[in-house]
Formats: sequence, structure tokens, C-alpha cells
Amino acid sequence: MPKLDTSAVVERANADPAFRLCARYWNARIAFDVGEDRYVLHVVDGEVEDLALDGGRTQRCDARVHGDEDAWDRLLEPVPPPSYDHIGIGNAYGALGIEGDLVTAVGPYFPAIQELVRVLREVHSGPAEASVVPDADRAFDTAVGRYVYVRVQGVQYRIYFEEAGTGDIPMVLQHTAGADGRQWRHVLEDPDYQRLFRMIAFDLPYHGRSLPPTGVRWWETEYRLTRAFLVDTVVAVSHALGLDRPVFMGCSIGGHLAPDLALYRPGEFRAVVGINAGLATGGAGAPAIVDSWYHPRVSNEWKAAVMYGNTAPTSPEPYRRETTWIYSQGAPGVLKGDVFYYSQDHDLTAEQAQQIDTTKTGVYLLTGEYDFLAGETGTAELARNIRGAHFELVRGAGHFGPFENPEGFKPALLSVMHDIVRTRGTAGTGPGPGAR
Repeated sequence: MPKLDTSAVVERANADPAFRLCARYWNARIAFDVGEDRYVLHVVDGEVEDLALDGGRTQRCDARVHGDEDAWDRLLEPVPPPSYDHIGIGNAYGALGIEGDLVTAVGPYFPAIQELVRVLREVHSGPAEASVVPDADRAFDTAVGRYVYVRVQGVQYRIYFEEAGTGDIPMVLQHTAGADGRQWRHVLEDPDYQRLFRMIAFDLPYHGRSLPPTGVRWWETEYRLTRAFLVDTVVAVSHALGLDRPVFMGCSIGGHLAPDLALYRPGEFRAVVGINAGLATGGAGAPAIVDSWYHPRVSNEWKAAVMYGNTAPTSPEPYRRETTWIYSQGAPGVLKGDVFYYSQDHDLTAEQAQQIDTTKTGVYLLTGEYDFLAGETGTAELARNIRGAHFELVRGAGHFGPFENPEGFKPALLSVMHDIVRTRGTAGTGPGPGAR
């Protein structure tokens, strides 16, 4: 990697509106370790004062972004390849990492550090091609929303849902951790999906428009999502709406929930579609990271920025930003509580996965190539242990495939939807395309 053009970086950063917005009130020194070289960024009141080599590494820095020269080369490519496309937090996957106090140094200004990396990329590789999302060619969306009252584990919840589609088969859509059903808006409005399914996207209790219940003193207890509650809630919503053996589709925690439903509630759903699912993801539960999701000195901007790093660089920028916007609006403790299920209570073993009967519940698994479960020990391992499961790696997609890149994710998802209709449209039995 050539030496950084430090003066060009300083000039471009200070002229960049996204960086300046994220860097407001920022006073810090950040080390960028590029192999053996250390560059120190000095920011005063949100403006970059200096970026210079620190040969003796004598300056005290508040945080350190580090990686070898090859990792930096790949990060700064116009379109970084998977595992080189972002800065990893803690023990998260990725060839580059960041160190520093999460509460005082990293969390509050991680968005600014991300924007600075984009500036470095533009200086190194040239400006990125602008991604344009066309305006919707309609006056109204077709999705219609309302509330349903359901009782889960003895407590009544008022749950918001939206539905669209004229297909004979109902499909329940589960959002990701810390988010809500707005993520599914692109799927709900797609006419090809609408012809195949009656799609229902709901907000979990405590998420989005599903307010906390009035029957418990929820403000006295830290929120925590368990597998039992999540399973019971999805089933309760399905029963309350009178759905006849629907299909379930979920992403992230919803992706993990797909095999859990197939194992613990066999036959309740004619098929499950897990987007970015795995056997277990204990590494996502590092205590320092988890605590930062619900800390009085770290705002929701930190959560949103981390989720931006989980999108793919090949996804349209407006949809990547839309994903982060939804995350910035979650109730303070919800993401941390949801991660309990994601990283701990979802803990399938290979032996448990092998017990899933796909003649009762079909299992379809789709994972974006930019997701950390894209490797052989991720979703592929889960698929190998479920006889009859269908698995596909979706090129160009990240952790939020159908939300961040609706058109890019569509071929894989539409193929799965057609197969479900073909093989399970009436009786809901029979192996999927990946049967072995």
C-alpha cells in the first residue's frame, strides 16, 4: 500500500458533510496502524487538524485502528471484498480491528471513524459511483397495518403488523434484533412476492409500534429476549390471525429462529426461511460489546453505525442508510436484550439440527456473502446437518440482504418462494430442492 496522502485526506475530510456531521464535538487522537506505519489523526471540535506519521509512536491516542498492509489495501479498494469491507469490533470477524474504550472513545465516534475510512478510500481509489434508488411509481403502498391482541406466557401484548399480498399461503416475516417490521417494506411491496403469498410483517413486543405491555412493570427489569418467548410469540401471532400452517421467514435473530421453530415446533409452519442463520453465534456476545448496546453514555448512533458495517458495500447506499436509520430508533435496551437470544439462547448443536424433520417443516437458508456466517463454519455447517435443507450463498448481500439490497437479493428469494409454493402449497410436505 502506498503512503497515505495525508494533506488530501485532511482536506477531503473537512469538506465532507457526512464526516463533519458525525464528528461534531469530537476531540481526539486516533491511531491508524498500517502495517509498521502509524498515522495519527488529530481532531479538534469536529475538524481534522492534522494526519501525520508518528514514526516513534510517541503520541497518546484514544483509539487505534489496526491491520496489516494487505488488509488496508483490500479495505481501501473501490469495492472491498468480504471480511475486508469494514472495521471489526472486539472479536468480530474482519481483517481490521479497532481498540479503545467503547464508552468514551469508540462508541460515540465510531460513525465518524467509518466516514473517515470512506474518505481514505476516496483518496486512495477515487470517488465511489453514486448509487441512485428510483422513486416509487405509485401513490400509495399496498401494505395495510393494524394491531392484534395476543397473550404470550400469560401476558397480553398489543402487536402491530402490516400485510400485503394475495397468495393463498400466509407468510410471517420476522425482523432483526433491535429493529422492527419496517425492514420488510421492500418485500411487502414487491408484486412478484405478493402474487405468491399473503405476507405479514409484525413488530415484536417492545419493538417499533408494539408498545410494552400494560400488565407488567417492565420498567423495573432489563429487557431480555429468550428463545421460549420468541418462539411462543411468533406462534401466538400466527394463531391469533388464524393462519393455516404459514411459512416463516426471518433475518438475523429471525434467521436463527427458523431452525429453532423447525426443531421445537415441527409442523407448525409448512416451511421456514432463515436469512443469515447458524448453529450458534456465541462470539457475538462478548461482554464489553453487549454492555455497550445499553449504556447511558453511548447513544443509538453507535448501534446504527455498527449495523452499517454489517451491510455490503455493493448494496445501494440509500438502503444501507435506511437500515441504520431504523436501528437508531430502537428503544435503548432492546438491541442488547435481543442479542441475548442471538448469541446465547439460540445454541443449536449439530445433533439437534440433525433431528429437524424437513418432511414436516421445510428448511431454506439464504446467507449474504458479506455476512460473517458466510464461511464454511456458518450457515453452510447448519445446512449440512439438516437433511433436506436448501442453502444458497447470495452474492453481493450483507447481513440485511432483502432490506439493504432488495433487487440484488430477489433472485435467490423468489426462487425459494416458488419452490415453497410448488412443493408445499397444499399439503405442506415433501423435501425441498436441497434434499439428500
